[in-house]
Amino acid sequence: MKLRYLGTAAYEGIPSLFCNCPTCRASRAAGGRNLRSRSQAIVNGELLLDFPPDTVWHAMRFGIDWNAVGACLITHAHSDHFYPEDMVMGRPDFCHGNRTLRYFLPAAAYRRLEAEMKGTGLQDFGGRIERCLVQPFVPFEAEGYHILPLAADHPTAEGPVFYAIEKDGTRLLYAHDTGYFPEASWEALRSFGKFRLVSLDCTGGGQEGWRGNHMCLKTDREVADRMLREGMADEDTRFVANHFSHNGGSTHDALCALAEPYGLTVAYDGLELEF
Repeated sequence: MKLRYLGTAAYEGIPSLFCNCPTCRASRAAGGRNLRSRSQAIVNGELLLDFPPDTVWHAMRFGIDWNAVGACLITHAHSDHFYPEDMVMGRPDFCHGNRTLRYFLPAAAYRRLEAEMKGTGLQDFGGRIERCLVQPFVPFEAEGYHILPLAADHPTAEGPVFYAIEKDGTRLLYAHDTGYFPEASWEALRSFGKFRLVSLDCTGGGQEGWRGNHMCLKTDREVADRMLREGMADEDTRFVANHFSHNGGSTHDALCALAEPYGLTVAYDGLELEF
């Protein structure tokens, strides 16, 4: 299985629009991996994770083949993860030769996409867009993947989820946006199996005290240690920190140094991991 990080920032991006804080100034000056677009990833070039307003840029920069992408998993309805205004470009009068794309959405995002589609007067979009309602702890299949939505600790959103994903015995946990997992989600994870890659929210970067709504490096390590103790991971599991904010106070280069003692890989736009 391959996971490619297309974007790795929180809502503001890094550097953030209009901002001249030390982190944004340093990131602009350094460039390269210090520049982050809004969070999105893709599994094996075919399973898209979230749909931010930077999707059009990601598609151009990384050469997404839209005829290979059959499904998109949405975590929650915040605009940096869910931008239905661009989803409607899938309608047949806007693009040609594209396959049907199935969006799996928690309730708030489902309702918003439904309203966006109705507003165009082409509710079914010629079959080009399919909406599928996601409920926490109710598994489903998509594009040959077995997927379990889990309740996220992200109270600023309505009904947020994160995803456990399995194909051919290989498992990925993609946990954004969430704080330390709710106990019901820990319980569900125990029955899912052992993960090879775990991607964890790290909005707080190297700061401490980020445990609810979002996490930081220290909380990521706490999650990793519990997964190891409870048999959800082992010495071959790779733990990755992702979803960063300039409010976390660190550039990518600084975060790499901070993350090393925690045994965490720091994601950047374009990072591809095979596991």
